[in-house]
Amino acid sequence: MARPTQDFADRPPWTRPSFIASAALVLIVIIAGLLVAVLGPDGDGSDVADGTPPSNPAPAQSGPQQALPTAVPTTAPAGVRWELVGPLAVPVSATAGPTQVTGTTASGFAHTPEGALIAAAQIGMRSSYSLGREYWEPTTERQFVPSADRDRLLAEHRASDSRPADSGAQSQIAGFSYQSYTPDTAVIGLVLRAPSAGTPRYHVLSLTLLWRDGDWRMQAPPGGAWASVNRVTSDLTGVVEWGAR
Repeated sequence: MARPTQDFADRPPWTRPSFIASAALVLIVIIAGLLVAVLGPDGDGSDVADGTPPSNPAPAQSGPQQALPTAVPTTAPAGVRWELVGPLAVPVSATAGPTQVTGTTASGFAHTPEGALIAAAQIGMRSSYSLGREYWEPTTERQFVPSADRDRLLAEHRASDSRPADSGAQSQIAGFSYQSYTPDTAVIGLVLRAPSAGTPRYHVLSLTLLWRDGDWRMQAPPGGAWASVNRVTSDLTGVVEWGAR
């Protein structure tokens, strides 16, 4: 006996095969759309699942940083005025420093060859024993690079029972010569004119300054003895004359 042919026209529309197939296709399209929205075009869900928008990478910095000046002056720096610290004349520059001056110390020097020169003169003179403890002690403690030589220099000064020299017997700045210079280290010959009635005599102190913590700082002489970096001469060949007039 032949089975009757099934008539789909009499069935509800949602039970017909064509309706079921269309519904399944629509469901697949919806699911695919949701996956694209969640995962993004690159296929990962970063920055979207938690509601955070994707971040753009920071632009790379372009161009080299401006190089620090290294050309040392071959003439006396312009725009320098001289001020007295006790009986000693020290240089002050609007461009090279110092920018911070207390009653006994001076700091804040430009990161340039001229800044190193002004620092050598200011720190070198203010650390002189002849000025008195109120000058040399804070200057040596704060503006010298910490080292065993610095500590020995301080100890020698503190143990000395001699009196500072009178003002007429103190040497004054008379010139300079750069022995070497880099943005990290400057070695400068600071020339001092010794008081004398006869042939002029000069002391050349070979001073080393290091760029530390945003300022020029003095390196103590070996063994804490200034005599180790002092040379006496009457010949100023190669020296730039510089000093109070």
